[in-house]
Order: sequence, then C-alpha cells, then structure tokens
Amino acid sequence: MIGQPSGTFGTRSSAVVPGRRADARVRLHIPARLVLLSGTQHCFLEDLSVTGAAIIPQDGLPEAGTSGILMCEHVEAFGIIRWARHGRCGLMFDEKLPLAQVVSLRHIADSFETNERERNMERARAWVQGRSKTL
Repeated sequence: MIGQPSGTFGTRSSAVVPGRRADARVRLHIPARLVLLSGTQHCFLEDLSVTGAAIIPQDGLPEAGTSGILMCEHVEAFGIIRWARHGRCGLMFDEKLPLAQVVSLRHIADSFETNERERNMERARAWVQGRSKTL
C-alpha cells in the first residue's frame, strides 16, 4: 500500500542486490593454486571473502560450473566457478570460510610484496657473486 512502510527497509535482505555478493572482500593478489578435475593451475588470488574469491588463473580460464579447490597458504576451500571472463574467474565456496582465515591471508598479503622483493634481491646477489647459475 502506498505510504505504508514495507517492513524490510534497511535490513540486510533489502540492501543486497540479487546476484551480487553480500560479504566484504579483502584485496590480496598473492600466489595460490586452483585444483580442478583437469589438473592444477597456478593462479593469483585477487580477492577473498568468507563466501568466495576472485582468481586470476595462469593457464586459461575454467568454465563456469566447474568444481574446484582453492589452495592458498593454510586455506583450502571447495567451490564452483560462477563466472569466467577477462582473464579472471569467480569461485563461490560451498561452505563459508572462517573470518579468521580471511584476515590471516590479508596479513600474509601485506608482507608478501616486501618478502618477495627481498628474495629477488638475494637471488640477484647470489647470481652476481657466482653462487647461483640462474636468477
């Protein structure tokens, strides 16, 4: 009825657009693996929430509807590829991840770039000093 409150204004169910995620995501961009029936792909975990992840696979996009397991550090999450386009895909988890796991991966991502830079410097130093044949 016009002029009557609907009773759902401001609730979570009315604030979520159908087909869109309801949980906040953290930006990561850290190495991970996507295990599919067709094999394991190295990928980058672009962002993560308790209900899903955006992934950048290195060896081509899996098809929507494909089941897989995302493996990154201490996290293993089973889910289904919901979308795949523009070099990225979205994995919706079968069960929610504990928020503590999402937060801990954020801490790993914060230090990843610094640690990777230091590892690359050490590799270059070893190569220059003749301690390594490859960079």
